[in-house]
Amino acid sequence: MLSDVGELPHRMDFSCYIGKSRVLCLDYGDRRIGVAISDIGWRIGSPVTVLDNHGAFRRLFHLIEIYEISIVILGFPVSLKGEKRGMQADKIKAFGQKLEKLIEQQEADVRVLLWDERFSTQAAHRILSEIGASDSRKKKEIDKVAASFVLQGFLDWVKNNTSNDNSPENETTFG
Repeated sequence: MLSDVGELPHRMDFSCYIGKSRVLCLDYGDRRIGVAISDIGWRIGSPVTVLDNHGAFRRLFHLIEIYEISIVILGFPVSLKGEKRGMQADKIKAFGQKLEKLIEQQEADVRVLLWDERFSTQAAHRILSEIGASDSRKKKEIDKVAASFVLQGFLDWVKNNTSNDNSPENETTFG
C-alpha cells in the first residue's frame, strides 16, 4: 500500500536490501518523469534519464528489471509544514497507486514509497546553473537531477536510521 510522506511502513528494515538491490527514484511531472538510481550499496543516487509520461510504465518496468530495483521512491510535494501540496500531490499519488497495482500484477517484489521532494527542483536548478548549463540543457536535465536529489535524501535518511543488524530491536520505525 502506497504510504504518505512521514507514514512510511513502520518497522520496515531496509538493511536486507542494501548490497542486494538498488533504489529507483522518480520525479513525476505532467509531461516528463525524471529518473535516478542508487548504487548497489545505497550510498549515491545518480541521475539516469528523463521519460515522457506517455508509455512510461513499460520503460519503468524495464529499468526495474535491468537494475534489480527493490524500492521505488516517488518524490512527493509537501509544504514547509509537512502537508501535501495541491493537485500535483493528488496526481503523484494516483500515479504511485497505478504503479503499485501494475507491480502487483507482475508479481514483482518491489515497494513504492512516497518521499519528500521539497527543494529538489531548486537544488537541481542551482547545480545546473553553477556548472554553466545552457537553458536548453537545464530544461533537458532538470527532472533527472531533481530525482537524484530526492533519492540522495532518502539514501542519507536510510544510512542514518538503519542498522545492518537485522535483530528486531534494530528495525527502523517510521512516523
